[in-house]
Parts: sequence; structure tokens; C-alpha cells
Amino acid sequence: MANNSNLSKRAALRQAQEMEERNKRNKRVMMVGLGLAALVVVVVLAIVIVQAVGNRTSVAENQLTPTGATESNGILMSDKAPTEDKPHLIIWEDFQCPSCANAHATLGPIVEQLVADDSITTEIRTATFLDRGREDGPSFRTAVAAAAAKEVGKYDDFHRVIFGFQDTGYTDQVLRNDVPEAAGITGDALTRYTELYNSRSFKDWVDTSAQRFADDGVDATPAYVVSGQRLDLGTVEPTADGLLSAINAAWEEGGKKIDEKPEPYQG
Repeated sequence: MANNSNLSKRAALRQAQEMEERNKRNKRVMMVGLGLAALVVVVVLAIVIVQAVGNRTSVAENQLTPTGATESNGILMSDKAPTEDKPHLIIWEDFQCPSCANAHATLGPIVEQLVADDSITTEIRTATFLDRGREDGPSFRTAVAAAAAKEVGKYDDFHRVIFGFQDTGYTDQVLRNDVPEAAGITGDALTRYTELYNSRSFKDWVDTSAQRFADDGVDATPAYVVSGQRLDLGTVEPTADGLLSAINAAWEEGGKKIDEKPEPYQG
């Protein structure tokens, strides 16, 4: 009986020792697994950061103004400067603004047609208030990209397609690759565009435009302004004749001025 009891005790002890060893091995495996998981997280985060920053360099010390830009921080459509014999339409936009995207989808082709017909001249001015103080936010990045597109002679094409990418958050990836591809920016022009975008070479110009937006009291976008009169887009018939009629009426009412701060919006 005593021998059987001793054998049972030794067996129980071995079993306990084996269980303890198994627990230690399981803990070691678990710790290794956790370490690998943490390493994967670090690697993923590093990839995300690299993709976010990409090839961006520090902000260029030599800041630029887009070739042909107006003194009021606008970009002329088709490079047609305003004259005293026809209305000049100023369009304020924030590229993150859904209402701007809707207005562009409806009226953009009509504006292009009226400019092509020499019925009006038009300049686009860019606001960045929807960044809400974020440094290098989506509105700012896209405004810089727009200026870079102007510098390589592809602004109209850029502006024609840009709102189609609004739901992407205008990431560096989208603005470096997808948008220029859609706008037909290729070859040497793409190289120059990318260089200007990466270095934020138009930062000061974009910031000045944003300040002008505030100084002019334009409290919302889109703002279609003619001779200081802000068009009520809700009442404009979305046809060439309808838009031109509204523009001509504002042109007359405002005294046929080229560049005038808009009247307070009553809509």
C-alpha cells in the first residue's frame, strides 16, 4: 500500500511538473506572438506614415504665384482677362464644399461655355475654411495642387475633374497621382506639377487667398459674384441663357464693376 501511495505521489508530482512546463511554454509562445503582433502594428504604422508623407519635402522657401493669376488671388478660366465690355464672374469655392461640387456639376459646363463664347470672363478664387484650422488640410492641399496645375497650363482640366475626387479626402496619393492623371497632366508637366505640389510652393499664395475670403466677408461657398452682387443660385435657371441672364442683371445692378467685394448674402 505504501509503495502504491508513493508511486501515486510521484506520478502526481510529474504531472504537476509537466503542466507547469506546458504553462511556461504557452506563456513564452504567447509573449512571442504578442511581440510579433506589436512589430506588425509598428510596421503598418510606419507604412501609413510613409504613404501619408510620401515624397513631400519641406515647404519651399522660395514661394511662388501661379503664372497669370489675378491680383485678387484668382485664376482666370481659359486665361481670359476681364474687360469693360462684358461681365466678370468671380467664383469662390472650397474644394471640400459639397454645395460647391453640386453647383460645379450643374453650372460648371455652362460657365465654360459662356467663357468660350466670350459672353463673360471668369476667375476662380479658393477658400480653405473647411480645414477648420488644420495645417496642411484637404482644402489647403487641393488649393496648392490647383495652383500647381495652373503653373503647368492645365488648370481648366484640373478644375473640371477635381470635385469628382471630393470623397477621397484629397490625400497626397490622390492629388499626386489620380487627379493629374484624370486632368491629363503627363510627362515633364507631371514632373513639374509634382515638384511644386510636394514642396508646397504656393502655400503663401493660398494662405493669402484664404485671408482675402475672410476680409471680403464671403461667409459661405459657393459664391458666384458679379460686380459685387452675389447670385442666388437657387433662382438661376441652369441653362446658358438662364445663367447669362442672371449674370447680366447683376452686372447692371452693380454698376459694371470688374472686382468688387460682394454684398452681404441675403439667401
